[in-house]
Amino acid sequence: MDSSKSTIFHKAQNVWVTVGDKDVVPALEMAIRFAHEKETLLVWSHSKFAYGASTRTRQDYELPSYSNVQYEITIRQVVPSEERQQDYDKWTLVATESKKNLANDAYVHEWAGGQGKSRILYLYQKAAKELELLLDSNNAQTDEAAKDNDATKAVTQQKQKATELLLDCLNNICAVQLRAKEYHASKAAAVKVLERDPSNFKGLIRAAKAALLDPASSYDEVDAAIEAAAEQASNAELADVKKLQTDFRRRKRAYEQKSQQMYAKALNSSSGKKLSNDDETKNKGETAATKEKEPEPQSETAATMPEQPLAFSWSNWRTWPWSTIGAYAFQLSMPFVMYYMATRARKNNSATGIVPDEFQSSGPSPSFESDEF
Repeated sequence: MDSSKSTIFHKAQNVWVTVGDKDVVPALEMAIRFAHEKETLLVWSHSKFAYGASTRTRQDYELPSYSNVQYEITIRQVVPSEERQQDYDKWTLVATESKKNLANDAYVHEWAGGQGKSRILYLYQKAAKELELLLDSNNAQTDEAAKDNDATKAVTQQKQKATELLLDCLNNICAVQLRAKEYHASKAAAVKVLERDPSNFKGLIRAAKAALLDPASSYDEVDAAIEAAAEQASNAELADVKKLQTDFRRRKRAYEQKSQQMYAKALNSSSGKKLSNDDETKNKGETAATKEKEPEPQSETAATMPEQPLAFSWSNWRTWPWSTIGAYAFQLSMPFVMYYMATRARKNNSATGIVPDEFQSSGPSPSFESDEF
């Protein structure tokens, strides 16, 4: 019960607890470890040895997170480890069935938004592992007891019971992973079920659900899984298969529509880019043609020239365009000026005896040797 409100949040009977296997919360396991047969214990626990941040529900009541709790437990029977070893198969079936029931109870009342997932999976997986070991040992015992009909019958019954419990645990692991939205892990658990029993309907239908919700699955895989489940379904189970088929068709149709929309959007985007490029090329061509038709800009000199030829007359020499005439006159006179300057330079060189560069020798200068320093 909740120690703060004295409200019962958990009530159970005939629960088999294996000390050291973490079947129950730490507070209960520590109390049971030191208890004796026929004793009734009152155990108070801090929240960290109970449910911690997680919660537990019972009917309309929900145990708050970090609640300190109190347990009242009665020890009905204690089985020593020596006795368990003597009848290993019997007590293994008892312990694994209790683990499965504890996990089933936690799945309903201790999920708490996924916080109880790890404990639930631990119990199912622990039970499945012990049952697999038991089945392997039963296979060996069956070969040894082949000549004894009574022994063979007993081993066969234990084997059948262990197989049923193992399939239940594996199927429940698949259901836990589905609830936690771990679809790939759920498919893997379903595969283990079908390896043991290929016609197991729970394994087939949960494998189909996991494949449908797993993004990595193909539609062919989902379709094959649903068909396999439909082949093994009874009349009462066909409703689940039809519901799954309807969901599959809806998802497939939505996917195809979305793919078509994406393809159309990509196609329109590509066409828009091509049209834009064509318009840009056309605009560039029109711009180039316009530029060709436009007259070239006139130079400043040409712009200042009159359109009609001037009539030069000495009587109106003051109105002549002397700026234009001066520019042309300067250009025409430059050759005559250069010729005059060159002729004068030659005369000056002849008078002074300087030989021009073109008449000088290009060889090495003579060297003189002297003993004087």
